[in-house]
Amino acid sequence: MKILVALDGSDASFNAMRSSCSIAAKTNSYITAFYVNKGTEYSPEETGWTSIKERIARELESFGHEVIHKAYQIGKEFGVPVEGIISDGIPAPEITKYVDAHGIIKLVAMGHSSKGRGAQEFIESTAKNIVATSKVPVFVTSAEINISNVLIAVDDAEASKKIAGFGGSLAKSLGASLGIISFVPDSEAIIDEYRLIAEVPNIEKHIEASEKNLAEIIERATTAAIDVLNTMDIKVSSVVKKVKSDEIISEMGDHDLLILGVKGVPSQKKLSRIANKILNSHEISAIFVQ
Repeated sequence: MKILVALDGSDASFNAMRSSCSIAAKTNSYITAFYVNKGTEYSPEETGWTSIKERIARELESFGHEVIHKAYQIGKEFGVPVEGIISDGIPAPEITKYVDAHGIIKLVAMGHSSKGRGAQEFIESTAKNIVATSKVPVFVTSAEINISNVLIAVDDAEASKKIAGFGGSLAKSLGASLGIISFVPDSEAIIDEYRLIAEVPNIEKHIEASEKNLAEIIERATTAAIDVLNTMDIKVSSVVKKVKSDEIISEMGDHDLLILGVKGVPSQKKLSRIANKILNSHEISAIFVQ
């Protein structure tokens, strides 16, 4: 298996590199360190200077070689083979294009953005675009982590099977414990809206029917995930049923990694509300499964 690590020179991206190397060392995987020279974005029309594009491109090219060199050094620390690639263009499309063209890439890893406003806007947009459109799981973190406790989040029976299969395989390879948290879909917001509309006829019946439907969805999702893990001979250490999506971050506890589905509109690069919330929080490390 190959893991592509998108590097931009930030501490967060190098922490993602270290975390990926830790995974690679335990799964006999290889690392592709991928840097994108985005000098093409600085056009004369945008900057007002005819020569600045070439100057920035040269500086970013030189910086890219430094980034890749550091990636090699990190790989050596973990005893993990690393290849370095420098590409030109806009980061998200370049990363996606490379992954699509190389079927051996099974995981994309990248860092959360820094808290700096300028960097955050650009890198976070890149991360969200890749999470929304990638055909392979995407690992996003801002910390160097050693994964020993994994939590998978499920809210849909069919998606739960894929998430459980990926999460179970990864946890087993890493020797990590595995827990399940099942959360109500974003449709729970509908119930909250019902409660705010006093003039809706038979409002209590609407709420009761909706809550019953959500409980059934959650039960099916949990059962589907457990069934998949049972076939893999993986024991689940904990099961937490029916929390609100907004509570997932607070429910992480001692878990190092959260694995959940994207459930957006890939063609429109849209993510679910919970996926957006987790990417915006910068608080936890997560793998988004498509």
